[in-house]
Amino acid sequence: MICCDEAGIQLDPTIHAQWAGKGSQPEILTKSRRERVNISGWTDLKNFDQNVIKIERGNSKSFIDLLLDIEQKNSKYKKIYIFADNAKWHKSKEVFDFLKEHSKIVCDFFPKYSPKLNPQEKQWWWLRYIKTHGERFEDSNECWKEIEDHFKNLPKERVKSLCQLI
Repeated sequence: MICCDEAGIQLDPTIHAQWAGKGSQPEILTKSRRERVNISGWTDLKNFDQNVIKIERGNSKSFIDLLLDIEQKNSKYKKIYIFADNAKWHKSKEVFDFLKEHSKIVCDFFPKYSPKLNPQEKQWWWLRYIKTHGERFEDSNECWKEIEDHFKNLPKERVKSLCQLI
């Protein structure tokens, strides 16, 4: 079973709890560009393999690109069971036409308004916590490199612990 999702990572720092000396305020530099890197990723709950791809934005085309990535990297399976959230582009005519042509992929959906059931959401949380909170990236390439490095070097034991629902 593979869970997938999309996320947007801001180039400007995001605020989170941090230590500061008594009476002092931490300074966080920002250029307020409101730019971000959009990503799509998946995690296999059987062996905790995962991958992330850069996307222009969340839409039917980017979801099909993710499905192709999953299919390519999981070619050993006779059937590939995928769970996604209820984003409208996940249920588009283009996606259903693609799934008809790629019968190896079986796509199902989490219940509406239940992001806590999707283990991929925890992957995004951990990425932001470890790599992007409080960081200011000069450009999208620098941000994407950090994202790639994060997922390439993430130990499977950490992936497994992040995928635990209880």
